[in-house]
Amino acid sequence: MIDFDEPRQRPPYETMVPLINVVFLLLIFFLLAGTMEPAEPVPVDLPAGQIDDKNSRLPATLYLEKDGFVWFGENMAPPELSGVLVKGFLKDEGTDRVAIKADQEAPADALLTLMEALRKAGVKEVTIQTEQAR
Repeated sequence: MIDFDEPRQRPPYETMVPLINVVFLLLIFFLLAGTMEPAEPVPVDLPAGQIDDKNSRLPATLYLEKDGFVWFGENMAPPELSGVLVKGFLKDEGTDRVAIKADQEAPADALLTLMEALRKAGVKEVTIQTEQAR
């Protein structure tokens, strides 16, 4: 007759500690790896700023690329015509404030032309957004 070993006894309870450890490690990984805010529609490198100005969120943001073109939402225009892009939006929103995110390599004359076009469109306050210097 063949003599088989008896099966090993299982512990009286299964521990949940390894499962909890894995779940917390996955949580930490996804918190660090995930992006918390949506990507900008147009990639611009902002210049470093000196003042930590935390204004409230502005309803209209214009993006000035380094080639001098202005983006507002899905629309693109040269700086001198950018007032036409925002005029209807400003009237609908009932505001006279806009923000400009200009690439640090954007020509200064394009920024000045953009600001003049916004003034003609009825904008009273312009905020130029920068990154905080390190």
